[in-house]
Amino acid sequence: MDLRAAKAQLRAEMKARRAEVSADAHAQAAAQAAQVLLSLPQWRCARIVCLYASFKHELGTHALLQQALGEGRVLLLPRSRPDGTLSLHEVSDLSALTASHLGILEPTPGAPIRPATEVDLFLVPGLAFDAAGHRLGYGAGFYDRLLTQAKATAFTVGYGFDFQVHPEVPVEAHDQALHAIVTPAGLVPTVSR
Repeated sequence: MDLRAAKAQLRAEMKARRAEVSADAHAQAAAQAAQVLLSLPQWRCARIVCLYASFKHELGTHALLQQALGEGRVLLLPRSRPDGTLSLHEVSDLSALTASHLGILEPTPGAPIRPATEVDLFLVPGLAFDAAGHRLGYGAGFYDRLLTQAKATAFTVGYGFDFQVHPEVPVEAHDQALHAIVTPAGLVPTVSR
């Protein structure tokens, strides 16, 4: 099987598995994963965090967004741009988020933009992750492009259900590896970073 077909197959498998998670199990998993992330020293030391608003069947991030604001951290959320990149916008009020053309909650265009080089911790969505830090996203490359701009000391962490940690994720040269993966079961440190 070629790389493109392998990625498509794994994407379909992970989307189907996420859709099977009941609402109760999803809420419990999101609460457990949030506790794992919030206990990390990298979180405690981070002043500026780039999170994302979970979408469809992604592991929920709403409590993390609220926690970041409640702790006085600078919260940045991505906004997709027509050129295939993400801009990072400072958010101080979650009720001000608006749905993108894909239905993902994003900051308004007028929210203050901050450079990726200021971010201390990036929470990165994905469909599958592996112990080498590889991540399978949705295929548009938004986060791979964003993470090339991160400062060397930024902590990059994937966020997903336990079953999203896969033995091996197909990778290409442009794919950016992560430092760790957070799941409801705990932290999965990676070996490639």
